Amino acid sequence: MGMSHAWASYCDHLVKRPLITKVITGVVGTIVGDGIAQATSHLSARRVARPGARKPRFQYDWARAARLCAYAACLGTPIGHYWFAFLDKAVFPTRMGHPLTAVLKMGLDQAFMAPAGMVLFFLSISLMEGKPLQQAVGVVRDKFVPTMIANYMVVNFRFVPPEQRILYVNAIYIGWVSFLSSMAAADTQSIKVGGGRREAGRQGPDDLAYGVKTE
Repeated sequence: MGMSHAWASYCDHLVKRPLITKVITGVVGTIVGDGIAQATSHLSARRVARPGARKPRFQYDWARAARLCAYAACLGTPIGHYWFAFLDKAVFPTRMGHPLTAVLKMGLDQAFMAPAGMVLFFLSISLMEGKPLQQAVGVVRDKFVPTMIANYMVVNFRFVPPEQRILYVNAIYIGWVSFLSSMAAADTQSIKVGGGRREAGRQGPDDLAYGVKTE
């Protein structure tokens, strides 16, 4: 009774106040995903600590979480809300569950929104950290390729009701949020690019120094 009532209430809020409901959902998913990323990073640091050395204590990075939540609330979730609505109206709106419709929407999503979203994410987080624009652009350039991994939306477009897609994205992609959080914070990790490895934070002859340190 409790769960069914909560779900019914959530769906009712999606109808009456769709954007604010999705923003709250997005922020909650971001908090969970970033929390997982921070905890995982801490556990990894403890594992690699030298024998006998003092183990690092976990300190939750509130500033890092605040930046990610600000992005989710002000940019990521609202853009996703209007983007999904646009696709539903523009791509075979009377055949929403058809496989071809799902494939076309996925293609548009991956061709336009996925790369644009990655650029906007890293640029926004870097600027919120106080980096100058030139350095923020360098962050985007270095982290764009390794971050553009499989985030296909076929199931999302074909089987999930339009008003519940933001919930789906945040529920299923909490791991993806964790990955984005880790990528945004990675300035001392090696990141795979084009089959090789580039040390984050290193500056080559054609590269801007980068790194999105969140401490």
